Amino acid sequence: MSTLPFSRRMQSAQRRLRLLAGLVLLAFVAMHLVNAALGLVSIQAMEQARPLLQLPWRTMPGLVLLSAAALVHGVLGLLAIARRRSLALSRTDWLQIVLGLVTTPLLIDHILFTQVFSLVDAEFKPDFGLLLAAYWHYVPANALLQVLAVVAVWVHGVVGLYTWLVLKPAWRRLGLVLTPLFFILPVTALLGFVQGGKDAMARLAAEPDWQAAIAASMARFAAAKAQMDALRSLALSVYGGLVLVAFGVLLSRVLRNRQRKVDVRYDGGLHGQGRPGLSLLEISLASGVPHAHVCGGRGRCGTCVVAVDAGAANLSPIGSDEQATLARIHAGEGQRLACQARLLGDTVCVTCLRPAYVDVTAARDPVGWTAASTASVPSQATP
Repeated sequence: MSTLPFSRRMQSAQRRLRLLAGLVLLAFVAMHLVNAALGLVSIQAMEQARPLLQLPWRTMPGLVLLSAAALVHGVLGLLAIARRRSLALSRTDWLQIVLGLVTTPLLIDHILFTQVFSLVDAEFKPDFGLLLAAYWHYVPANALLQVLAVVAVWVHGVVGLYTWLVLKPAWRRLGLVLTPLFFILPVTALLGFVQGGKDAMARLAAEPDWQAAIAASMARFAAAKAQMDALRSLALSVYGGLVLVAFGVLLSRVLRNRQRKVDVRYDGGLHGQGRPGLSLLEISLASGVPHAHVCGGRGRCGTCVVAVDAGAANLSPIGSDEQATLARIHAGEGQRLACQARLLGDTVCVTCLRPAYVDVTAARDPVGWTAASTASVPSQATP
């Protein structure tokens, strides 16, 4: 059984739950993109496919699952930000944080228009014809917001899915199918959105009865604008407050114990310095010491593995996630994952066991890398 405190075990469970929630949301977004892509055919094709593509989310279990996934993924994402101990993040991590944070502001108007108001006014039916006419004729600025929202949500979800799957041996086969879809699906959806907008504009000009029906629906929504604006302000205020709290906690953790320094001494004579509680990897990155971390410090890939030459007692205990990865890469006695081992004492001496330039093949086939890594140990820490 893990010797880590209950809070650390909970963090591990929360990471898995956030991944599961993210997969649910990505499935929801993918089905919507497929529906939007049918705009390349016609608005009618979009409407005909909508009951099938959105059926799982229209049932009560599906709606509860989707709502829970959105809430869980968002809250746990903010908790993950608050729990960070350092600002030494990879470009991918920064991208994920930024895209995750802008998603709610970009989507709030769409959610109010398509979901919330239909609950307030049962006569309001936000079908694709109405949506396209609204975005391209009545509020064209929201059409741009929708494009930005699609890009932000899809890239955020795909990057998260990719970083999880790319470490698995099955990715060699899955990647042949998924990689083209990652690009084709959003591009065709955006093209369908544009073509559908053109068709809606043409129909508005050619069909007075349809134009009148759309205008009546927009008037119903406009009549409740004050109420919708109040809900929008409330939602954004609550969300903004949660974001500020998350970053406030992060800042306090970064500044905590900043006067006290701990040291990491690497093979090759390099030296890293940080504050107590940071992981060996965080200290490496903050000190400019090259260190492999293919999975971004999530304890999945095993490429940041080090041999602890001295000061092992100054490190945090091995948890269940770290133990599982160490077992998978056939780590030896005294070896730790730099992303999971936090330096609590004054000094530790380590030898990096993987070159800083390793790629995902080292995670997929750790055994194949063992001999090569052992042979090249003396030069691992060379910049």
